[in-house]
Amino acid sequence: MGLYEIYLNNSQIPKRYLKSISLIPAKQDEQVFKELNDIKLNIKDFVNRGDNLLICSNNCGNGKTTWAIKLLKEYIVDISNTKFKNNCPGLFINVTNFLNEKKLAISDPEMHQKVIETERNILSAKLVVFDDLGVKDISQFDMGNLYYWIDERTNNLKSCIFTSNLMPKQLKTILDERLYSRIVKYSTIKDIKDGDNRNVGEYRC
Repeated sequence: MGLYEIYLNNSQIPKRYLKSISLIPAKQDEQVFKELNDIKLNIKDFVNRGDNLLICSNNCGNGKTTWAIKLLKEYIVDISNTKFKNNCPGLFINVTNFLNEKKLAISDPEMHQKVIETERNILSAKLVVFDDLGVKDISQFDMGNLYYWIDERTNNLKSCIFTSNLMPKQLKTILDERLYSRIVKYSTIKDIKDGDNRNVGEYRC
């Protein structure tokens, strides 16, 4: 198994996204898709600078997660000849699922070990996708964990890509000021306006 396969396996990208998924932009999203594709073409520079990105929309099914994973997979391709600590240069985290796993780990030794390894990779990976921010109410316990991970990453110029069905003004109502600042004020924001288009056409990118 080569480094690319190892990195992809350790990235925790959901299986359905491991295959190529193409998207077609609605008219109002052509420019933002072009801008996202430009980031993809220069993803190694984006990560080396420690840049962050928030892909948001009030609509679901319009490519936010797909775009985030396209960027993550492209980075893994670009650095597949480089050896990284923990064999995990890039990581996908579904925020709700992982926070639930962290709670379960309190009483489940097997889950505890998995969570420890994932947290180690959150802090060390060069690029982490935090998917579906704000999909549920965030407790103080969850807020504290998210702040710790994201603050550590931003302080050390390690890139984050966030996706959310909430716009920045809406995120401000559910996140405390410190976490909101780390996510929104440190990120380039790309707003996708189209509705659910999971089964419509294709956009080669």
